[in-house]
Amino acid sequence: MHYLIKQFIPPIFKTLYWYSFKYGWKGDYESFEAANKIASGYDEQNILEKIKETTRKVVSGEVTYERDGIVYDKPKMNFSMLATLLTVAAENNCNLTVLDFGGSLGTTYNHKRNYLQSVHNLHWCIVEQPNYVEAGRKEFEHERLHFYYSLEECLQHHKPDIIIFSGVIQYIEKTYELLDQIVLSGVKYLYIDYIAFNDEDRDRIAIQHVPPVYYGSPASYTCWFYSKPKFYKYMQDRFDLVYDFIADHDKYYIQLKPFVYEGQLWKLKQA
Repeated sequence: MHYLIKQFIPPIFKTLYWYSFKYGWKGDYESFEAANKIASGYDEQNILEKIKETTRKVVSGEVTYERDGIVYDKPKMNFSMLATLLTVAAENNCNLTVLDFGGSLGTTYNHKRNYLQSVHNLHWCIVEQPNYVEAGRKEFEHERLHFYYSLEECLQHHKPDIIIFSGVIQYIEKTYELLDQIVLSGVKYLYIDYIAFNDEDRDRIAIQHVPPVYYGSPASYTCWFYSKPKFYKYMQDRFDLVYDFIADHDKYYIQLKPFVYEGQLWKLKQA
């Protein structure tokens, strides 16, 4: 229902909703630590409980899709990700191991599983915060879906063909340190979507204030608006850009500055 309602809301009202005095992206902080003192964070128990509730509905077949605590009757298909997953699987004789960083309790896996029927040997590995890993292992883990506390732990058990950051990477404090680890891991492909940039020479730190429609109560978390020139310079020194795209054509604002969510597929350079 939420998805259907969204289709009839004129773009200007969606823009005004996110560019309000209460919700949206605010601030320009000196450090993640300073912003974290104000933001409530994603690890709040009420957020986890809401996501557990909506994930149960997807697993049981009651609803088609959930994301961020909202259930959808007819979700949009992420064709760029699906095409990438199928292509990578084809390169590996219809075998596919995915490392889904920040994958909640299986949001993307549950959305894509029916379209990956041709994959003979699928392992979907989620790296998440401790309370999500504990909840995932207790209630949602099975022979195809696995939960891990860290990149290192996952790599001890699996050799991923691709790493996914879907609407996640900008919430990771030490992004470039993590990317360095990914380079050293030797994973061939890195897929990023719903990433926001600014056109300055510096990364900007803001707080995203989320309305209660998502989790049942207001939430807020610290995020990066990466310098696009700096981010692309780092990536192109280590990866080849396979393609990039606009992940969401809706326009959002951070204090009157517009942005859209973007995405890329990167392939690790050969040593």
